[in-house]
Amino acid sequence: MARIESIHSPPQCSDAASSSASFIQSPAAAQGELQESLASLGLAVSISEEKGRCLIALRDFCRGQVILEQDPYVSVLDKESRGARCDSCFVQAKSLKRCSACKHVWYCSSTCQKKEWKLHQDECKAINEVKRRKDQTPTSSMQLMLRLMFKRKLQLDKVVIRSAMDNHEIVELLPTHMADTSEERLVLYAQMANLVAWIAGAATVDIKEVTQLFCRFACNAHTICDEELRPLGMGLFPVVSIINHSCEPNTVLLFEGKRAVVRALEQINVGSELTLSYIELGTSTESRRKALREQYYFTCNCPRCNHLGTGVVSLEDSILEGLLCKNKACKGHLISNKGSQKGLLCQLCGALVNENEASKILAEAKEVLRQASELASSGNHHSAARIKTEELKHLQEKLWHPSSVHLMWTHDNLLKICMSEQDWQSALDYCRLTIPAYERIYPQFHPLLGLQFFALGKLEWYLGNTVEAIKALTTARDILAVTHGSHGNFFQGLLSTLHDAQASLAQKRMFH
Repeated sequence: MARIESIHSPPQCSDAASSSASFIQSPAAAQGELQESLASLGLAVSISEEKGRCLIALRDFCRGQVILEQDPYVSVLDKESRGARCDSCFVQAKSLKRCSACKHVWYCSSTCQKKEWKLHQDECKAINEVKRRKDQTPTSSMQLMLRLMFKRKLQLDKVVIRSAMDNHEIVELLPTHMADTSEERLVLYAQMANLVAWIAGAATVDIKEVTQLFCRFACNAHTICDEELRPLGMGLFPVVSIINHSCEPNTVLLFEGKRAVVRALEQINVGSELTLSYIELGTSTESRRKALREQYYFTCNCPRCNHLGTGVVSLEDSILEGLLCKNKACKGHLISNKGSQKGLLCQLCGALVNENEASKILAEAKEVLRQASELASSGNHHSAARIKTEELKHLQEKLWHPSSVHLMWTHDNLLKICMSEQDWQSALDYCRLTIPAYERIYPQFHPLLGLQFFALGKLEWYLGNTVEAIKALTTARDILAVTHGSHGNFFQGLLSTLHDAQASLAQKRMFH
């Protein structure tokens, strides 16, 4: 086993230098190797003048079919998951084994520990050095960067096997958007790069190169989630990252452990581009575009966003984020007035709210949303938080239209609070309130919609509403079979609950 003294330590002899140098592929060679590997999966990388690289289907894919699977080039658990999940496979386990040297990473078995040792041994030394000199451990972002640099060095030295879909050359093909990154953020990344160099103990670390890698992480790394879309950590998936964004995506990305799995949400024909959603879809066109510009540095021109300025998108946006008409007898949405008079116009009764009044309403709405967001992120599920959130709900009901996504999020937050308090009936009531909004906001086959129906079904079943439970669980099954696949333990648990409810109903009917 090769012993790595530092990230960029010079080779000990000319033969070693020749070996490493010959193993470095050019970007063109790495791209060609990747194309050959993808072709066996029915995929190809294409270049678009407008979008850059795209992933194209070379054959048809049916709804729910797995299109692509990829393990991360590097990954790391977040702070909340560390100690509860295996650092190698991300599986949750009750009895984890901690690295006896750094005491910072945990494994579910000796198999996982041995699998990771080549990558962890230098990381282990670096962590111990930080603990010795600073009495702290690296952040998740720092740890991810260290792992990338160590893995690259090990692959160059042929200590760790590389493949067409797992090598640093295809990582370097990912865009950095460094020219688009703000000076303030670049300064932050440079400071982080200096810290990484200090942690690694390598005087020859190229600070500019590491800064570029942080830029690359920012717009290419993925949050790894569990089956219920709860964040576990982050990883870099260089092939998955080629897939471009759309607000009307034809694929969905979920994770099995830390492995990325891309499935088709609809029939995808040969020659079609694969698209994913990078962001939350339940917001207005301008909100989605703003989020994409800030994080990924592009303006979305997908079919859904291209309706901007038309009556279609104005109505959709007003449904998602619209305010309630101030005429109490009217139930219309307020939308931006395109006429000569400035302000907000009710799309139903035509009532005009002048600019000053509109600004006041929007400011009040913004403050209510801020308070609701703080409560949602506080993690405080005690009675005081519930009372405050219910007060916010009543205030929101006066400001926003009943179909507003902001009300949906408040109902969702109240659902979680009630479940933590084991107030199952109130939880069911709030869950029922969220369903119409979820169905309106998300596509027919979206994991969040399926998970919400699963939650509804479990609550209905727990409270004895068997018929309603079967209806909700059946809908959840139909959606999650597409997004999650039908073979995992999570989906099998759903089927088990559904079968129990169906058996219970059959038994009741037998005796009545």
